Amino acid sequence: MGWIIKIMAAILLTELTGSTLLVCWYAVGRFLDKRGYLNILYPFLKLIALFFLCPVSFLVLWAAGHNRPGWGGVLFWPTPAISIWAKAAAVIWSIGFLAMAAYCAAEAVRTRLRIKSQICCDRARQEFFEQVCREAEVAVGRIRLCESYQVPVPMITGIIHPVILLPVEKYTDPELRMILTHEVVHYKHRDLWLKAAASVILMIGWFNPFVWLYCSLVERWTEYACDYTACGIVGDTKEYFEVILKMARKAGPVKSYLSASLFESTHELVRRVGRMAKYQKLEKPRRARSVRACLGLLVISFISVVFLSLRAATVYQSLHDKTASLQEESGTQPSWFTSIAVKAPDQTWVSSGSFAAEKGQSIVVNGTIWPSGGPVKIGISGSDGEMRYVEASSDYLQEFPITKSDNYSFIVQNSSGVDVEVSGYIWCW
Repeated sequence: MGWIIKIMAAILLTELTGSTLLVCWYAVGRFLDKRGYLNILYPFLKLIALFFLCPVSFLVLWAAGHNRPGWGGVLFWPTPAISIWAKAAAVIWSIGFLAMAAYCAAEAVRTRLRIKSQICCDRARQEFFEQVCREAEVAVGRIRLCESYQVPVPMITGIIHPVILLPVEKYTDPELRMILTHEVVHYKHRDLWLKAAASVILMIGWFNPFVWLYCSLVERWTEYACDYTACGIVGDTKEYFEVILKMARKAGPVKSYLSASLFESTHELVRRVGRMAKYQKLEKPRRARSVRACLGLLVISFISVVFLSLRAATVYQSLHDKTASLQEESGTQPSWFTSIAVKAPDQTWVSSGSFAAEKGQSIVVNGTIWPSGGPVKIGISGSDGEMRYVEASSDYLQEFPITKSDNYSFIVQNSSGVDVEVSGYIWCW
């Protein structure tokens, strides 16, 4: 049961860490975004994905509690109440995880079908694409260019083997340059990797509203960053968005965590145009200011994560202490407890008393044989005559797990060569 508690604690602490970083990014980011610090905000948004996926806080707290007696030495230790809660949480989480995994699997199948429907482009278009890759400083051959009747708008898909899919139609050279530059920049920014990470984050943290917010922000900011870089390459923002608007008139919105398309929704397009216009009016932040802003965001995030992680550990300790007292009252007192004093002549079996014990309990015998010397068998016997024993010559202590409910007797077989007295205690719990 302890491993279930640790797994659920790792998930909850990871969600807490990622959510804390996201709140810090959102709060500080509103200030930085107005001043054009896209070069800081977008990479930091990628960094948050790592903390939504890696149980950093849990590992640090577990190591601290394991290597020294921190938090009362009970961090992530089970109690009956915590074990029940962990079981229930694990069942609920598993149902949600499987549902989200099924959704992502269906999306992966749809993406795979799009790739299978591809048609190779002609040589002239391939040469044009190679020129666009050079302008974007992406190695030629890293991305394949194909056409498909199954895609409504241009998109790039495939994490390991990326391919740009174009709807089968005619494009002017300026249109094709805008479209291909946009998709190549998505590859250059590793946006498909970020979207794949977001889908895994959503499967794990489906119950966390901040995870849904994070996935929504990933969808937006991959496009913001792509627009900013692509416009810098093509040098014509107006024509760039005219091409996107033209694609928008031909197809409805397309959304996928495993691909990046040129257009997703009219509302989002308006937002993208407004942000691009704002960024172009702002002066590019100097390197020194960017470094200070980045350090400030990191310090605020680090302090927030440490504070909340320590607070979570304190809450667990308090919860353990409150529920462990119930365990002590009900779990450490034996069902029955009695002393024993048996005289056993040499070469005889002696039985003493009859005690009821339930399946799952244990009978413990503890005491002394006097005089010490030869072997004496100490044990218990059920109503069916089945005997279980250990051999001792002086002190003895033995636990006998009960596999079936029955009445049991304490037994002694003396084969030591002399008469002995067996004294001590016997109890059941």
